[in-house]
Amino acid sequence: MIIALTGASGSIGRELKPFLMSLGFKIIIISSSSPPNGKTLFSYNDLKNNKINLKVHLIIHLASNNSNLDIGKISNELELTNTILNAMPNLQCDNLIFFSTAKVYGDNSEEEYVFDEKSPLNPCCEYSKAKMLCEEQVIIQSDKENYHSIILRLPPVLNKSQSSNLGKLMNLARKGIPLISLAQGISNKRSFISINNIKTTIEALLKIKELSLGTQIYNLADDEYISLNNLLGFRNQKLIYTLPKFISRLIFNMPILNNILLKLYGNFMVDNKKLKSHINVKLATTIESVSMIYK
Repeated sequence: MIIALTGASGSIGRELKPFLMSLGFKIIIISSSSPPNGKTLFSYNDLKNNKINLKVHLIIHLASNNSNLDIGKISNELELTNTILNAMPNLQCDNLIFFSTAKVYGDNSEEEYVFDEKSPLNPCCEYSKAKMLCEEQVIIQSDKENYHSIILRLPPVLNKSQSSNLGKLMNLARKGIPLISLAQGISNKRSFISINNIKTTIEALLKIKELSLGTQIYNLADDEYISLNNLLGFRNQKLIYTLPKFISRLIFNMPILNNILLKLYGNFMVDNKKLKSHINVKLATTIESVSMIYK
């Protein structure tokens, strides 16, 4: 079975590619950054010009322009997804797994609200707006062409990557470096998706003989919610020094800092019950996962 993978050089793709190969699948890479070899590595131009003469069972579309997308690049994100969708007939492929973001529901907030797949969409940044448009295109094309497509909406990813601010903090925590946190970090509730749960879910999906006709949308998140301080203190809670509540509130409410701190200390909870029920997969909690990731 051949799986075509986009975004193989990203933080998820770098771990997903060898994992899929270990399961016995042949992987071909669609890349914009590496020179094609006509065998296992192809360009998007190869895709557009129907130069890939292979029968592909499944496309896993991870590639994205940037999570810090500006408004002028939304069309680029949509074009990337349309390129994949339009190439599927030539690849004799009618199975697609599309990686989206849970941020299509909105952003971190001081409110405690749990998002499920029926929650209204309210993307706040250009990246999540672009992903929402891509989801719409996947749904339209899948209905039109009878594709079997799955859209996975992910909260922030936990792996060993240090590309994000959270990743940098997790690396410091892993090294046992003391960290100062605000009092909001004790009680906030966050959802994350750990790389081990991504692998578990993809493996479970691949065991299904045929993906559901049309499009299924699932939230893919670790089990249980977690506070920032519990996450950063997974090795030793004593290394997290929490500022008093009144000082924390003063800092948190400073206009120049509020939006930045809300990204770390706001609530963002994602319900994963639909996914676990439909594909009968067991997902680890975030605490269980980080203990495996940062051994």
